[in-house]
Amino acid sequence: MLSQERFRALFAGAGEASGPGAVLGPPVCPPRRRHGGTPIDLVVGLAIRAALAVQFFSWARANAQPVGDPFDWQAWLAPDPGLTQAASVWTLGRVDPQLAALVLLAAAMLIGLSLSAGFLTRLAGLFVVLGAIWHVSFVLPGAWPQTLAYGALGLYLALRGAGPASLDWALARLSRMA
Repeated sequence: MLSQERFRALFAGAGEASGPGAVLGPPVCPPRRRHGGTPIDLVVGLAIRAALAVQFFSWARANAQPVGDPFDWQAWLAPDPGLTQAASVWTLGRVDPQLAALVLLAAAMLIGLSLSAGFLTRLAGLFVVLGAIWHVSFVLPGAWPQTLAYGALGLYLALRGAGPASLDWALARLSRMA
């Protein structure tokens, strides 16, 4: 039979009350689901990640020069002259437009890949929110409804995570096994 001290050490936080002198009940069986681990999170996380990944990849390909050799990574990040000119306006002339266009293309491709795999999804969601704020503030204020929708999707991912069908989820589960 377990002593009360041993019981508290094993099941700290499992009951409703906590703190010194609190009477702990037995652990909840079955255990409560973890935040972000429901089937709804699975479906919604996959749908949001897929929608944003396709959007980022489509934007990157539309604003890059055509790729001759698909295995040349530098060809994928060659910005279109129109993007370079737009980047000079967006950055208010404070950053080299060619570098800004290259960084924008690389970020769009990396965020799209990150969302596809569900790796570093909360960080990618935060970048989506920041990009939406930048877009509605400096790039195209008239497109606020679409930008608001993208920002809301990014906020969901930043707050809730990618869901159970992601590398983030798998790595978190593996780290708790040790």
